[in-house]
Amino acid sequence: MSLQQKILNLISGLPEASMRVDVASAINYIFNLYIGGHINEDQARQSLFEISSDVIRFTYADLTEDEVRKKANQLTEEFMRAFKVEATHRRVISRFSPATRLPY
Repeated sequence: MSLQQKILNLISGLPEASMRVDVASAINYIFNLYIGGHINEDQARQSLFEISSDVIRFTYADLTEDEVRKKANQLTEEFMRAFKVEATHRRVISRFSPATRLPY
């Protein structure tokens, strides 16, 4: 599943458009920092965990704290895999297509 699909799945339970935009923007910002080398994998993972935890707490108010933590950890790992796949894809595309080189 692509990074965008994962983001859409996470934000689908949020009732307000502004909340969905804020969460999606934050995740994309973390992704851009990560692929740009401005943050390391642990920093990205921690930020994604915090965002995921907050969204899960909001959308699934009946979950216990352990269940929230477990689900947030799972989402964090899925996002990190998507980050790595997307970063690899961008590097390969930019290597073979210099005219479309991305500014990062």
